[in-house]
Amino acid sequence: MRKMILSAVILSFLFLPVLSGCESKQLKDDNTKLKQQVDTLSKDKMGMQAQASQMAAQMDELKKKNAELEKENSELKAKVAELSKKGAKPAAKPAAKKKK
Repeated sequence: MRKMILSAVILSFLFLPVLSGCESKQLKDDNTKLKQQVDTLSKDKMGMQAQASQMAAQMDELKKKNAELEKENSELKAKVAELSKKGAKPAAKPAAKKKK
Protein backbone atom coordinates (compact mmCIF):
# COMPACT_ATOMS: atom_id res chain seq x y z
CA MET A 1 0.00 0.00 0.00
CA ARG A 2 2.86 2.32 0.86
CA LYS A 3 4.61 1.50 -2.38
CA MET A 4 1.49 2.33 -4.40
CA ILE A 5 1.02 5.65 -2.66
CA LEU A 6 4.70 6.48 -3.00
CA SER A 7 4.68 5.56 -6.71
CA ALA A 8 1.52 7.62 -7.26
CA VAL A 9 3.12 10.64 -5.60
CA ILE A 10 6.29 10.25 -7.66
CA LEU A 11 4.31 9.89 -10.89
CA SER A 12 2.22 12.94 -10.06
CA PHE A 13 5.39 14.98 -9.46
CA LEU A 14 6.76 13.83 -12.80
CA PHE A 15 3.61 14.55 -14.85
CA LEU A 16 2.57 17.77 -13.10
CA PRO A 17 5.24 19.96 -14.75
CA VAL A 18 4.42 18.48 -18.15
CA LEU A 19 0.73 19.31 -17.75
CA SER A 20 1.42 22.79 -16.45
CA GLY A 21 3.87 23.34 -19.32
CA CYS A 22 1.14 22.56 -21.83
CA GLU A 23 -1.22 24.93 -20.08
CA SER A 24 1.36 27.70 -20.03
CA LYS A 25 1.97 27.25 -23.78
CA GLN A 26 -1.77 27.57 -24.41
CA LEU A 27 -1.88 30.62 -22.17
CA LYS A 28 1.01 32.19 -24.07
CA ASP A 29 -0.75 31.57 -27.37
CA ASP A 30 -3.97 33.04 -26.03
CA ASN A 31 -2.05 36.00 -24.66
CA THR A 32 -0.42 36.77 -28.02
CA LYS A 33 -3.79 36.53 -29.78
CA LEU A 34 -5.34 38.89 -27.24
CA LYS A 35 -2.46 41.35 -27.64
CA GLN A 36 -3.00 41.35 -31.40
CA GLN A 37 -6.70 41.98 -30.91
CA VAL A 38 -5.96 44.85 -28.53
CA ASP A 39 -3.56 46.38 -31.07
CA THR A 40 -6.09 46.21 -33.88
CA LEU A 41 -8.81 47.65 -31.66
CA SER A 42 -6.59 50.51 -30.56
CA LYS A 43 -5.75 51.29 -34.20
CA ASP A 44 -9.45 51.22 -35.07
CA LYS A 45 -10.17 53.51 -32.13
CA MET A 46 -7.56 56.03 -33.30
CA GLY A 47 -9.01 55.96 -36.80
CA MET A 48 -12.52 56.50 -35.54
CA GLN A 49 -11.38 59.38 -33.33
CA ALA A 50 -9.78 61.02 -36.36
CA GLN A 51 -12.99 60.58 -38.33
CA ALA A 52 -15.01 62.02 -35.45
CA SER A 53 -12.80 65.11 -35.31
CA GLN A 54 -13.14 65.58 -39.07
CA MET A 55 -16.91 65.23 -38.81
CA ALA A 56 -16.99 67.76 -35.97
CA ALA A 57 -15.00 70.23 -38.08
CA GLN A 58 -17.35 69.71 -41.03
CA MET A 59 -20.34 70.16 -38.77
CA ASP A 60 -18.93 73.47 -37.48
CA GLU A 61 -18.39 74.67 -41.05
CA LEU A 62 -21.92 73.68 -42.01
CA LYS A 63 -23.34 75.48 -38.97
CA LYS A 64 -21.48 78.66 -40.00
CA LYS A 65 -22.74 78.38 -43.57
CA ASN A 66 -26.25 77.75 -42.28
CA ALA A 67 -26.11 80.85 -40.09
CA GLU A 68 -24.88 82.94 -43.03
CA LEU A 69 -27.62 81.60 -45.29
CA GLU A 70 -30.31 82.24 -42.67
CA LYS A 71 -29.06 85.80 -42.29
CA GLU A 72 -29.09 86.30 -46.05
CA ASN A 73 -32.55 84.73 -46.24
CA SER A 74 -33.94 87.10 -43.63
CA GLU A 75 -32.38 90.07 -45.44
CA LEU A 76 -33.93 88.96 -48.71
CA LYS A 77 -37.32 88.50 -47.07
CA ALA A 78 -37.09 92.02 -45.68
CA LYS A 79 -36.24 93.36 -49.15
CA VAL A 80 -39.14 91.45 -50.69
CA ALA A 81 -41.51 92.84 -48.07
CA GLU A 82 -40.20 96.35 -48.68
CA LEU A 83 -40.48 96.01 -52.44
CA SER A 84 -43.97 94.56 -52.20
CA LYS A 85 -45.05 97.58 -50.09
CA LYS A 86 -43.48 99.99 -52.57
CA GLY A 87 -44.92 98.07 -55.48
CA ALA A 88 -48.45 98.19 -54.07
CA LYS A 89 -48.52 102.01 -53.70
CA PRO A 90 -47.57 102.91 -57.30
CA ALA A 91 -49.97 100.33 -58.64
CA ALA A 92 -52.86 102.14 -56.96
CA LYS A 93 -51.98 105.51 -58.53
CA PRO A 94 -52.09 104.35 -62.15
CA ALA A 95 -55.41 102.70 -61.49
CA ALA A 96 -56.82 106.06 -60.40
CA LYS A 97 -55.52 107.70 -63.57
CA LYS A 98 -57.22 105.10 -65.72
CA LYS A 99 -60.64 106.12 -64.33
CA LYS A 100 -60.38 109.63 -65.77
